[in-house]
Amino acid sequence: MEPHRMPYHFACCALALLIWAPPALATTTPQPAQTPGPPPGQGTVLEPPETKPISPFSASGSFSFASRYLFQGIDYSNAKPVFNPEADLTAGPLKAKLWINHDLDLGVSNEFDLSVLHEWTAKKFSFATGYTHLWYPHREGWDPSQELYMETSREGVLNPTLSVHYDFGAGMGTYSTFGLSRSIERRGGTFSLGANIFYQDHYYGLSGFPSSEWNVHFEKSVKKTATITPSVSRFVTWSNGDFRDENAVKSSWLFSFQVARDF
Repeated sequence: MEPHRMPYHFACCALALLIWAPPALATTTPQPAQTPGPPPGQGTVLEPPETKPISPFSASGSFSFASRYLFQGIDYSNAKPVFNPEADLTAGPLKAKLWINHDLDLGVSNEFDLSVLHEWTAKKFSFATGYTHLWYPHREGWDPSQELYMETSREGVLNPTLSVHYDFGAGMGTYSTFGLSRSIERRGGTFSLGANIFYQDHYYGLSGFPSSEWNVHFEKSVKKTATITPSVSRFVTWSNGDFRDENAVKSSWLFSFQVARDF
């Protein structure tokens, strides 16, 4: 399961406005007329230009439209489209993240994920460890939960990634994802081909491989302030472990479109 108490409609609107808020208009100050400089050899020593300090704080946001809400291949929106806004605030190696699932068919926000994480790198490796609180309003019988997780990736030909989440609340188990991807740079943008395999160990009482994902993404920068990413994924499943008979997961397609921006 994925994914919290707040006025959900206002949260979605606020996040969407934050993402699309236009940058402040730059003002132009009239420059004084140029005056002749001193003769050669008699000029003053120029001071080096001031360098603007780099702020340790940054913010970013995104929103996505998806044809359905799939988590590890399991459908949580009854094959109906969803809207997913996200806001991120970074302070050095620390980041806070809020992700929301809004069911467009029901007209309600039924999942809030609030995460705090620490990120760092070592040579070609990237790491992240964090905590997530998951809240499920408008989902009868769904209790809030909590997770600790670890993610790692390595730059290379196939860019392997591994994430392990331990749910110590309602789920009382772990779920993991192992992925590979390959990016291809083109003048118009970047194509990415990827594959993920999902595994659960007693997560909500189920163990086994719920599904695998095969995806294609295309990322394009827009005026160096935003990126747009259309994606298509095919989730392929098979009977194994506890994912058989009434718990069998159906193979399905997922189409999504994301807009992301840094501030």
